[in-house]
Amino acid sequence: MYNLLIGLVFLLVTTAVKAGTWATGPHIRVDLLAENQSFTTASENWIGVYLQPESQWHTYWLNPGDSGEAPQVKWTAFINGEPDEGGQVQFGEIHWPVPERIPVAHLVNFGYSEAHLLMLPVAVAQTTKPGDKIQIQAELSWLVCKEDCIPGWATLTIERVVSEQQIATPEQLLFQSTRQQWPADTTLSAQYELTEQHLTVAMPEQVSRLQNALFLFPERSDLIKHNAVQQRIEIDGTSAFVLEKSEYFSGSNEPVRLLVSDGKQGYWLSAKLNTAAQFSSNSNSNSSLLLMVIFAFTGGLILNLMPCVLPVLAIKGLSLTNQSEGRSVKFAYMLGVICSFLLFALLILAVKQAGQNIGWGFHMQEPLVLMALCLLFTYIILMLLDIAPGTEALMGVGQNLTAKNQFQHHFLTGVLAVLVASPCTAPFMGVAMGAAMVSPPLHTVLIFFSLGFGFALPMTLLHMFPALARLLPKPGIWMETFKQFLVFPMLGTLIWLLWVFSGQAGNQAQLLLSTCLVLFALTFWAKTKGIISLYIVCGLLSGALFWFAQPKSEFSETHGVDIAATWSEQRLAQLRNNNQVVLVNMTADWCITCKVNEQVAFEYETVRQLLAQQDVHYLVGDWTNKNDEILQYLNRYQRVGVPLYVLYAGREFKRVLPQILTPQILKSAIVEAQEAL
Repeated sequence: MYNLLIGLVFLLVTTAVKAGTWATGPHIRVDLLAENQSFTTASENWIGVYLQPESQWHTYWLNPGDSGEAPQVKWTAFINGEPDEGGQVQFGEIHWPVPERIPVAHLVNFGYSEAHLLMLPVAVAQTTKPGDKIQIQAELSWLVCKEDCIPGWATLTIERVVSEQQIATPEQLLFQSTRQQWPADTTLSAQYELTEQHLTVAMPEQVSRLQNALFLFPERSDLIKHNAVQQRIEIDGTSAFVLEKSEYFSGSNEPVRLLVSDGKQGYWLSAKLNTAAQFSSNSNSNSSLLLMVIFAFTGGLILNLMPCVLPVLAIKGLSLTNQSEGRSVKFAYMLGVICSFLLFALLILAVKQAGQNIGWGFHMQEPLVLMALCLLFTYIILMLLDIAPGTEALMGVGQNLTAKNQFQHHFLTGVLAVLVASPCTAPFMGVAMGAAMVSPPLHTVLIFFSLGFGFALPMTLLHMFPALARLLPKPGIWMETFKQFLVFPMLGTLIWLLWVFSGQAGNQAQLLLSTCLVLFALTFWAKTKGIISLYIVCGLLSGALFWFAQPKSEFSETHGVDIAATWSEQRLAQLRNNNQVVLVNMTADWCITCKVNEQVAFEYETVRQLLAQQDVHYLVGDWTNKNDEILQYLNRYQRVGVPLYVLYAGREFKRVLPQILTPQILKSAIVEAQEAL
């Protein structure tokens, strides 16, 4: 209701505007001031916007709190009447005085209920000459509020001459007194911990010395609930604040900035997430870990059904109908799977320890890995067609699966299953993997272990309990037909890998790799026919083409429906500030789930019509290749993999959509977002 009132008043009220150094509007006067009568090139020159709201009215700080908006200023400079196109006049950032809490009904705003000066430095280049006239123009907008709000705007100008001397203006005392209201120059380091509902910020020693009542002002508006009580506690002699987390804050590894103040002094804090304590500080974090373990286990179960994995596991399942190994052998497959996932976890931890940010599926961003997977899938296809023989390195596939029952065969089958599953993701995996990437090492290993356990469990149960295995169809001729049929999903996976590779390395490289695969297949065929010379020639040519299929460095293909625009943080912020509905789709060419969603949900005609509406914007972030900006965005939502779908409506509405989308889910979400505006 309060925001609605603001909007109505915004439309109905006009503000008196006066060109010059000052302007007035309902309940406020605004002046553009300078500390000195001239500008110099030797030091910074200070100017400021002096806002004087009437009694009981207020304006806003950098983060306005539950409602409102901070003053906005666009600065322009002219030199001797001409636009400063050479950039001889540079404007610094506004120095915000320490704000105050302004309760309004059940809301809490941050701002200023008395006259205050927003100062900023101005640097004048040495290329200017004494006597040059510098005119500064400020296109200013503000919001002055009591219980309702009135917007105002004005274009103010001030002119100063470049001089070697500085002569103070009568307002210099105001500038000097305002400096006393600034937070301390030094930004202090701090740490914070996250739970399901709270954010706990440990205070540095300098802040702990303050004895007066302290309050934390977050720089970003989606961090905490502004109207919630801030509880100060003592932990092992260290002062900390327990803040109620905003429902819009989805967590991030990025430092957060907060201003702590006792009403007179203030310190900026740059607080980093204490990940080591995130999952161990209290029962809520333990619950989060348990939930992530359950998600990982469920994702592992579903991973068995993904197209790139199912053919290998189907043959493995059929081979169990007539086996009678010992108990240790029956666990070999699970051991191979879990060891492979743990190796994956250790690799990720090692890369993170080296200071690199990675996420699930990071290996699919490397063209050489894609090339290796193409060779592997081609080899599996050849074995399914009885062209390629089994080898010691790939025991457990094809005929060997049905004929041998040794421990190493089942162990290597588990390794192979993880290898072919590595390009895939499944529902529930995204959240679990996201948590694993930002968790302490022990929790990362535990989550990967749960994923492997869930992945290996169905096949292990079939192996352990013959009664379950007997539920499978009896062996017969149909098995050969079924094995040949499984060639086709493997071919589909191979085509998809080639398409991803094309996006990363280019069409020419894809042609070379495709030719390499043909020669690779011909090599095995020639070997089975005993054509030694052809076998050698094709093997050499295949290796040579593999070597020359080098990737290109740039990728600029667009994805998804044709109404999509390229995602960027700047574009997203601009649309949200303009009160638009924005659907963000974080995707990658190697993400099967992404492609299925794009074909099933995004291409649906009704959805396309909604996305094409004037107030709806569809932004696509392509993570096929490495992109740290997108990774940071994913981490903000505790994800390290795609897909990720986030729907916004202006600054207030934000919703993360499921990983598996239907047209109805998209339609309902978009309509709800439009209604929230």
